[in-house]
Amino acid sequence: MTTKKYLSNKKTAQQTISLSPALKEWIERYVKVNQRKNPDDKRFKSVSAFFNYVMEQSMESFKSGKTLDDFKRFVDEKTQEFFDQFTFKGIIPFYEFILKSNRYTNFTFHEFPRFLLGFRKLFTGGLKPYDYRELKERFERAKNFYLKNKLTKEIRIDIFTEENSKYAKGVFEYIGTYRNLFFENCKFNAALLAVLGVKITDINFSEANLYCRFDMIATDLLFRKEIARKERFKLIEHNLSFLTNYYKIINDEDFYLWMKMAKDKGVFIGFKDNKVKNKWFNLIKKEVENHSKDSNFLLNILKYFERLHWIDIESEEELSFVIRLSKQKNNEDREFLLNFLSQHSTISNIDEKFYLE
Repeated sequence: MTTKKYLSNKKTAQQTISLSPALKEWIERYVKVNQRKNPDDKRFKSVSAFFNYVMEQSMESFKSGKTLDDFKRFVDEKTQEFFDQFTFKGIIPFYEFILKSNRYTNFTFHEFPRFLLGFRKLFTGGLKPYDYRELKERFERAKNFYLKNKLTKEIRIDIFTEENSKYAKGVFEYIGTYRNLFFENCKFNAALLAVLGVKITDINFSEANLYCRFDMIATDLLFRKEIARKERFKLIEHNLSFLTNYYKIINDEDFYLWMKMAKDKGVFIGFKDNKVKNKWFNLIKKEVENHSKDSNFLLNILKYFERLHWIDIESEEELSFVIRLSKQKNNEDREFLLNFLSQHSTISNIDEKFYLE
């Protein structure tokens, strides 16, 4: 980078440049508009003052290591201020690791209301109905933030309007840089499109290339002023279903399916044989004894059996529970449960509700 020579800073030198009529008119109009908005701002006192300020700031940027290509990556102040409220710098390998178990976890409008409503306002606030050109320009401004955060290799959107239709179609493409963060961002982008009122109609997904493409279409929600929470909830579920459906889950690692099934109390965990059952139970028992600070050993053991869906705890204070296991089909496991508890307490049974004393 060349350095600044120590010459006079007095504005006496002149530089003639050639502009297209369109660019000349654009600059003059920009200066005129901002002159009205900010009459005391010396940068908009004249076209010459504007040029001088822009060129001086550009050269200072080049001095600090910026290049001409960086102009395309500048994040506008409004977009930066919005995302600064919700983002932070983190250790990428750490978050890449912890996000693995979150892969097929859905989220809803209720979990991020302030961000999602703010995001919707940023993109569609004050937008004229069916002004897809302005919508595309707002996306391009936000795009620079995505590219700046080093988690996105490329992101782009194409919008196609048809002469006799007010519902434009489009294509959204996203290329990530880290496997688990890429998947989370795909989910988040699908949800954000739904919040705006855009429906995904098809998906092209390549985990090997960290590439995702959404085919999409605008809905009535895109230009509606009402929040219409329920409708946007449904659209979030629809869009996420392309990424978190059971076809994808059963073709991924086992524990993703087990995580989903663990929420259903009609499913319980069984063991291949007593050796495996005792191995897990003894491990749980040992660590409860070593790490429990509340000294309520029996309650913690009951919680273990409840996580297996063998029992439902009715009252933690009374140490009461009901057994979910069938006497006919799972009698051996019922006996295992009651035999252990009887070694540490007295069990009473009143109408199939059990109490530990």
